Amino acid sequence: MTNFFEKMKQSIVEDFQGVTEMKVKQNPISLLNKYVRDSEKEVEKAGKLVERQRLLKNEFYKEWKLANALANKRKEQRDLAIQAGEDSLAETAILYQAQAEQQADRLGQAYETAIQQLSELEQKYEEMKLKVKDMHIKRLELMGKENVLSMKEKMNKLLSESEFGDAAENFETVESDMKQKETNFDDEYEITIFDAKIQKLAKELNNAEKQKQIQENVVQ
Repeated sequence: MTNFFEKMKQSIVEDFQGVTEMKVKQNPISLLNKYVRDSEKEVEKAGKLVERQRLLKNEFYKEWKLANALANKRKEQRDLAIQAGEDSLAETAILYQAQAEQQADRLGQAYETAIQQLSELEQKYEEMKLKVKDMHIKRLELMGKENVLSMKEKMNKLLSESEFGDAAENFETVESDMKQKETNFDDEYEITIFDAKIQKLAKELNNAEKQKQIQENVVQ
């Protein structure tokens, strides 16, 4: 029984997710928002690559300067060995100098390549940021259009003949009911006033009759 309820729960969740995904797919603003978020993540990654390339370029420059310094040092050692007549040391210094110069040349080329690559990455990075900015503007434009379309749809629904006719008929019905109630109130008021006048007249006639009888008794 537990497995049955778990399967039912999973099925409901999957159906709900499917409906949600379908709604997102059908909503262009939602799709654009997702695309903008994904693009922003890519721009963030590109920014990190640019920074990494900048650090790499600086590292190549530092190693290139050290290799040049070493090559100059080997050259001075070679000259010193030659001046001292130490042919064996001079040959070793020449070998070390060649290795240092070769390494310096290689690092120099790597440094130039890193500069070029950094320039390309920075250019692409700026293009990506401009593209995302353009998408932000496009999203705002589409949101504005969506608002206008939504408002027009509501206005058209309100002003359509069928909807407006029903509303007008409802207003007329309410107005008629109110007039009828007003007429009933007026009639009831007039009847009340009439009854009050009759009661007053009856009282006056009764008082007059009593006064007449009193006067007749006095005369007798």
